[in-house]
Amino acid sequence: MSYSLEQVQQASRLFFDLLRRKVISLDDPAAAECLQDTVAYDALQYVAKEAGCRIMNSGHRLHLLVSPMGSGFASNFTQLRNKYSRIERKTHLHIINVIILVFLAEMDQDEQHFKPGQDSMSYIQLSDQVSALFQTWMDMDEDCSFSKQWRLDIQAMHKVWSSLYMQTKSQEEGDSLTRGAGSRIGLIHEGMKLLEEEHLVFISENEKRIFPREELYERMRYLYHDVDRYKELKALIGRTLSEKEDEAHAAH
Repeated sequence: MSYSLEQVQQASRLFFDLLRRKVISLDDPAAAECLQDTVAYDALQYVAKEAGCRIMNSGHRLHLLVSPMGSGFASNFTQLRNKYSRIERKTHLHIINVIILVFLAEMDQDEQHFKPGQDSMSYIQLSDQVSALFQTWMDMDEDCSFSKQWRLDIQAMHKVWSSLYMQTKSQEEGDSLTRGAGSRIGLIHEGMKLLEEEHLVFISENEKRIFPREELYERMRYLYHDVDRYKELKALIGRTLSEKEDEAHAAH
């Protein structure tokens, strides 16, 4: 398909706007104009594909999704470590991924009853769930077969997580949240800021609480639910935490 100069320029403007904003409402004039012209919208998809990205249309918003491989905008661990100098070791990045998955699993429990603005999770709740998860997985990983089965470096993650205080002294004394690998709260804030930068959550720093945005539910519904690895780990996390909660209730 051939594109006119005007259509390419229109698609390029919207693409770079998406790069900056990550998510754009279909009511946005630039998005609405592009969607009205099927050839311009095809040009947008082509520009995104050439950049190693793709466009997801949820019916309410356009999401820019970056391919993990082959994209000039994708970040491997080295690039991520350079961007986020607080992430010093690959194990920290693995823990951040688990933190994000635990949060998503908590928010992604009932697709028919997503409640943007009502569902939320505190940093302390998230920390407690991550701690319970790592401890249970460690109990199941004496011969490392569980780690191999799930392709998770459980021993290393548990060792690092267990060595961290909930907060650093400066975090305890200050009112604002700070990112970094020096505490559990710092790693949680690192992970949640990654979601916030994608415009998927809102963080109340005063309450130390994360609120999912409608964009997160769209991302889960139209993308994550089609990813086998996400579905497998979400089910594993949900099952592990449910069994841990049942054990706690039985003990009382």
